[in-house]
Amino acid sequence: MMFLLLSGFLLLVAQAFIGSQAAVWVLAGSQLALLAGQIRKGQVSGVGGFIFMAFLFFSVRPIYMVLEKDYKLFTTTFLTRVDMTEIGDAMWWATAGLLCFALGAFAAPRINKKWLHRRKQAAHAITHQSLVSAKICYGMMFFQLLTLPIMLVLSGMGRTLYRSGFGAYAYDLPVPLQAVHIITIIVLLERCLRTKTFQSTIMLGISGLLFLSFTWLMRDVTLFRGFYIAGVMIVGIAALQRMRGRVGYAWLVLPVALLQPFFQYLGGTRTLQNEQLAEQGLVDAVFEDQTLGEAYWNFYRSNGDMNIFDTFVAAKKAEPEWHPYAWSWLYVPLHFIPRALWEGKPKNGTTQDFTYARGAPYSPGIVGFFLLDGGLIWMLGSMAFLGFLIGTLDGWVFTLPRGYVQYCLIGIVTVNAMFLTRFFLWQYFYQMLYAMIPIMVLAWWFGRSAKLSAASARNQKRSMGAARA
Repeated sequence: MMFLLLSGFLLLVAQAFIGSQAAVWVLAGSQLALLAGQIRKGQVSGVGGFIFMAFLFFSVRPIYMVLEKDYKLFTTTFLTRVDMTEIGDAMWWATAGLLCFALGAFAAPRINKKWLHRRKQAAHAITHQSLVSAKICYGMMFFQLLTLPIMLVLSGMGRTLYRSGFGAYAYDLPVPLQAVHIITIIVLLERCLRTKTFQSTIMLGISGLLFLSFTWLMRDVTLFRGFYIAGVMIVGIAALQRMRGRVGYAWLVLPVALLQPFFQYLGGTRTLQNEQLAEQGLVDAVFEDQTLGEAYWNFYRSNGDMNIFDTFVAAKKAEPEWHPYAWSWLYVPLHFIPRALWEGKPKNGTTQDFTYARGAPYSPGIVGFFLLDGGLIWMLGSMAFLGFLIGTLDGWVFTLPRGYVQYCLIGIVTVNAMFLTRFFLWQYFYQMLYAMIPIMVLAWWFGRSAKLSAASARNQKRSMGAARA
């Protein structure tokens, strides 16, 4: 609560400095206070992941913008001019939206108090997770191997896959397949930690190599790095959750911060196929014509991937011809309907008026989508509701029994919330759904197999006892 109050206080203070660089620094402090509140909890979550990425987009990028006078996108893409007052005002509203998100998340466990208490009691009643049998582990590794030729076929279609006759359904197929790789690694990690045998270590190593090979092939079907990098981040968080029992924000913030030049390199080479990318020297390409410090600082240039704030400013200056209001929320379950059955389905799932972007493939962030949906007040209310939903989702995940499902879902919820800062609602929903369902189905199967094995052992024991009698 203290960090929420501090954030709100700084937000009010910043209003007095709108039009000067001081406002940018005060507003960055307001957002940083929200992030500090999550860091203090010592456990990554969907809410914390969202606030962390929002801080990079809506604090670090504006700081770079005003210090380097980097307003290039406004004059070359959005064909508009902005002054310091408009920059400060847009950042103020983006910060207000993030504060509303944090308030919604803060309210979630208090509103859901009784439900979460019952879930905690049920979770505590389950004290032991059965070890998955070696037979099933080998079967899962064999499935990992089978996914490679499937991915080779999909990657052979290249970046045209999304526009093929299979459309988004074929494009999204790698996500649930990668989810099977993820839970396989966590299952084998559990086996390795509990049995401590050379065989289990080798199995884990082979599974990891199969996962990395599959993820590498995923890159050939998309221009979006989060499509394949998400799985790597999820595996890391899930493994740490199993080994440490809790994943602090250092494990989230430091890797993202340290690898920023590498992420920029992947963005700059997104049009290259894997074979072309492999021919380049990684270190030379990442730090070409710039020092190490410049590589990190220039990550926030307008021609990079951190231009969410620029697009948000342009969205705030725009005058949409229509406001869809709740349509972007209602569209989420409807997005799964094939275009062949829905002639008027929004192109690319876009429900807002994006004419101000002049065809540029830029995102104003989820806060900008809400702004275009219904204006500033609608934006604040939608961000509060979104925070409540993600806070509730966090509550559900953290009251699951400790085990494969919880470890994986903590990673899935955290990483996808990071991407939600720049996603449409439907993108976030389906990316999570496609990753969660295979993991939950497999975990149910593990539990069922363990119960059947236990029942068979009991029956065999009874039969032996009856035979002795």
